[in-house]
Amino acid sequence: MYACLAFAIGCGFQSPVGAVDANKPIDAAPDAPDTGPATRTRTGLIGLWEFDETTGATTIADTSDSTTKVPLTVTVGAVTFSGGTMTPNGVAVIASAAAPRLNGDVIGSNAVTLEAWVMPSAADQGSMGNPVLIAGLSSNINSRNISILQAGKRWLARVRTTTDVNGKPDLVSTTEITANVMTHLVVVADATQRILYVDGKADDTDPAPGPPLNWDASYAMLLGDEQAQNRQWAGTFALVAMYKQALSSALITMNHGAGPNGK
Repeated sequence: MYACLAFAIGCGFQSPVGAVDANKPIDAAPDAPDTGPATRTRTGLIGLWEFDETTGATTIADTSDSTTKVPLTVTVGAVTFSGGTMTPNGVAVIASAAAPRLNGDVIGSNAVTLEAWVMPSAADQGSMGNPVLIAGLSSNINSRNISILQAGKRWLARVRTTTDVNGKPDLVSTTEITANVMTHLVVVADATQRILYVDGKADDTDPAPGPPLNWDASYAMLLGDEQAQNRQWAGTFALVAMYKQALSSALITMNHGAGPNGK
């Protein structure tokens, strides 16, 4: 029997499955999985502006997967880029060319989401009667397809789903604005509802207005002010996105969790 045991040891028989490897410390922990950057949904994404340009640039790239891109251009004033953000330097107009395909994409799908990560430099800007423009497809202060705005100390959103050419009735946040805090804003609209989300939570809902209606395909995509320079918003942009679908609350929660630098 002793001879057989010695033979087994000398021949280097393998340990059974689950046995401890004598060459590996028993307290060694497994490598942590590489989860990579936090992810955002790209389903239905038709426009994405992430502001990775460097100061001095006047064109902001559309980094969506769409074949036909919608770049934005600083047409009035100047902006500062820093670490994936863009801040207008006083009065500035950032606009796409006229009639971007974003309008047609939404008209064809009968649903839309406009999303923005922004940081206002003042908690009180504009008013309910004269809100200032953060982002949207707009012609002027009286005619918009979709927009996210600031009205005094509240966030405000409009989507044209009725014959009202300015996108009313307004969706108004119950949440008061805090200056110099990065905030996640989303407005969605389809045939069943319009909802304004603030930091991942539904804040105002219009239950059944109908799908996007009577949109004007000529309206440009604008950030920070109207073309006439009469609705200036002061603050910093970290991300703006548009989808040709109304994102679900679960997807909005995912995008919020990914943060302004999520991919």
